[in-house]
Amino acid sequence: MSLQRGEDNVAAKDATMVSNILNATLPTATGGKPTTWTAMSTAGAMYIRLNSTASTASASGTQIANGSGYTTNGTLLGASSASSAGSSVTLPAANTSWACSAGGGWSIVSLDITDNAQTRSWFGNWNGQPIAIANGNTFQASANAVTAADS
Repeated sequence: MSLQRGEDNVAAKDATMVSNILNATLPTATGGKPTTWTAMSTAGAMYIRLNSTASTASASGTQIANGSGYTTNGTLLGASSASSAGSSVTLPAANTSWACSAGGGWSIVSLDITDNAQTRSWFGNWNGQPIAIANGNTFQASANAVTAADS
């Protein structure tokens, strides 16, 4: 899955994050200065959330129900390799899986990447969605299977 602009059925940055990037890098504050970046918390690890509806630039998808083998607000992400010179970042750092224990199973449509305060930065609709995960089965995002790029 790619989390980048300009492709069909693919993702982008959250609209609030886009505004923060623009305001922090252009003369939008008094005196023609850039505004201070305020979008993301660095107090803790980031998360990957699974959703049963499509995410959009202005709204997260509907998170899969807690207590069905899924934990509310998603799963912690490990440290990915940093981007340099505008390159992409791939995640998750390690295989990440969820075991479905819901009686009716899951229908997975999208994902959201959030900080530890649940501020969303990136989102994406899974290729081939909706992905049906039957009760007792596992859904896995393989290490480095999701690419975030601004291209």
